[in-house]
Amino acid sequence: KQAEGAMKKILAGLFLAAAAFPAAAGGLEDALARGALRVCTAEAAPFAVRTPAGELIGHEVDIAARLASDLGLSLDLKVTSGPEVLNRLNAGDCDVAISALAIDPARLVQVWMTNPYSESDIRIVASANGPFRAEQLNVPDSVIGVVTGTLAAEAARTRLPSATFREFPDLLAAQRALDDGAINALAFKEPVPTLTVAAAKPQRYAVGDGPSLARTADAMALRKGDVNLLNFLNGWISARRRDGFLNSTHAYWLTGIDWMARLKPAAETR
Repeated sequence: KQAEGAMKKILAGLFLAAAAFPAAAGGLEDALARGALRVCTAEAAPFAVRTPAGELIGHEVDIAARLASDLGLSLDLKVTSGPEVLNRLNAGDCDVAISALAIDPARLVQVWMTNPYSESDIRIVASANGPFRAEQLNVPDSVIGVVTGTLAAEAARTRLPSATFREFPDLLAAQRALDDGAINALAFKEPVPTLTVAAAKPQRYAVGDGPSLARTADAMALRKGDVNLLNFLNGWISARRRDGFLNSTHAYWLTGIDWMARLKPAAETR
């Protein structure tokens, strides 16, 4: 209880500090006035995925829900495609984007980004009968799927310049292509490669051994000039990292597969 009380005091202090200065964009003030925090996200497991009953669950969903709760607001999730997340943010459809967005210079030209709340390795999952190293795919006959605009796409092209690449608008499309055999492999950040292996039939896929292609740091995005919201979000991330919330959420969604049972139809869980 003492720890919870301390966190509430920290959050209250951050809010008061933010309220003392006028914001350029007003995202925090607008959210408080309407009584709801609008969050843009893209549907992709395990970040945001629908259960058979239609409920949206996932790593980003839990983070967005806790953020809204700490502000005393309801959560209004705006689900869109990956490429449209930042467009909708800048169009004013949401106050903040929480969508496993890796910090990268191209994104920083479009929006402001907070301090990281999560980190992930970029790896390759491929159709294979056993272990392999990513370098083995560095040949023209290897067709590697990547999602447009991701650091995984950039890292894969840099590390495997001789491979053939096929771009997809979002992760769901890339995963379907892998399942259909339209591509030999998929480059994306963990835990997607590991989860792809776990969710498929045994021995259908394998994750490349050895060092990762790169490592990403994920952050929330907000419109440029929204000083008050940026200040609050950075403080919130710091507070929730210290009290263990971000670490426990990361462990549940990004290092384990227990949550996958929640995606099974009710009849299969009996």
